[in-house]
Amino acid sequence: MSYASSAMHMEAEALRASLFIAIHQGWDEVEIEGDCATVMKALATIDGDVIEVSFILSDCRHYMEAFRFILLRHVYREANGVAHRLAHLARSSSLNEFWVDEPPDIIQDVLMEDGCNISRGLGSMTPSLYDLSLNNNNMGDNT
Repeated sequence: MSYASSAMHMEAEALRASLFIAIHQGWDEVEIEGDCATVMKALATIDGDVIEVSFILSDCRHYMEAFRFILLRHVYREANGVAHRLAHLARSSSLNEFWVDEPPDIIQDVLMEDGCNISRGLGSMTPSLYDLSLNNNNMGDNT
C-alpha cells in the first residue's frame, strides 16, 4: 500500500480489507488477530478513535455489524509472522490476490514458526492486551 502513511495505517487498512473479504465470503463468525495494540484498543472502546485512522475504523465498525459473532484479538508480534511476511510481500510487489482454502507456499515456513511460537507460550498464548468479542444477536453484550 503505497498510500499508507504508517504501520498503524497499514494495520487498519488490512483489518478493513479482511472484514470486507469475510463479508463477501458469506462468513457470519470470524476471529481476527492483529499486533497493533493501538488499533485493536480503538476498536474495543467506543470512543477509541485514533485520528490518523478514524475513518478506516469507522468503516470497520460498520462492517463488524454484518457478523453474527466476531472476535478481535491483540496478539504479540512473535505470533504474527504470517501477517508480516504477507505485508512485506504486498509492499514490495504489485501482488493483488487473496487465498481462502490453501495458504500459498511463500508463507508455509512462517505458518509453522507461528505455530511453534504459540506452543512455546509466545504470541497469542500470552495474555492479550485487548480482546473484543461481539455477538450481534445480543448487541451490547461484550465479553
